[in-house]
Amino acid sequence: MATVSSPPLSLSIERPALYVVATPIGNLADLSYRAVALLDRVDLLLVEDTRVTQKLLQHYSIANHLVSLHEHNEKRSTEAILSRILDENLAVALLSDAGTPLIADPGFRIVKAARDRDVPVFALPGPCAAIAGLSIAGIASDRFVFEGFLPPRSAARRTRLAQLVNESRTIIFYEAPHRILATMTDLCAVMGNDREVSVGRELTKLHETQYQGQLAAVAGAMHVDANAARGEIVIVLAGEKNVDTDPDERKAVHMVEVLREHLSGNEAIKVAAQLSGVKRNRLYRLTHAADNARPPVE
Repeated sequence: MATVSSPPLSLSIERPALYVVATPIGNLADLSYRAVALLDRVDLLLVEDTRVTQKLLQHYSIANHLVSLHEHNEKRSTEAILSRILDENLAVALLSDAGTPLIADPGFRIVKAARDRDVPVFALPGPCAAIAGLSIAGIASDRFVFEGFLPPRSAARRTRLAQLVNESRTIIFYEAPHRILATMTDLCAVMGNDREVSVGRELTKLHETQYQGQLAAVAGAMHVDANAARGEIVIVLAGEKNVDTDPDERKAVHMVEVLREHLSGNEAIKVAAQLSGVKRNRLYRLTHAADNARPPVE
């Protein structure tokens, strides 16, 4: 058991109140001193999985009452929990299994409901896998968007990626280990082989691995790594640098539109690329971006 020596803390706890507490994404030593003190002193802990949180609490010799609050029961449990907070004048902490609650994790409903009921809500900031991945990627970090998890099926995933091909900001994704290789293949197909990417696996943990470079090279390296499809994964993808198309590219996109009246979509892009000189991957992205920019048919 690790012994934690913390400096003197002036920690006042309001009641009633909801505290949103970030927890380690891997390395248990990443829990802040303030979080350790608060988790020991609040009246109740709302946790995603009691077994996961119990390991964290045991590491810091904290004994407190746990109530499970996850995506399957949050909707029906929120009102009862808020009533307890108000009726019993409780200070309650909200935790997810790892990282900052609400960031691709449960918790939004109870935070929103607490705000609606005038229950004070406070943040104890700390680890977040998306920000950790971005901070070490070596990819532009001044402007970025967080997309969370992509759709699980390839067709839907490619459709969503096609909607993002002209996004100029850095894009951050989470991905499950059993889907990561298929997702990397789809990223290459939709975004092009040369887009810069950083993939972080098991960040802050013993077997942390980082893959960095152009999409095709990173995807290739991951496909031959037996450990690539294990653990928690963050993808940081560079934004599109050439958002505006030149006249030749606009003509090539129009050519695809005409050819699709007689050929399949992929065949139309192949023929238009050969005739126009625009690279096939580039034309694929431009065509899908144009399709997604059109208003839906009434």
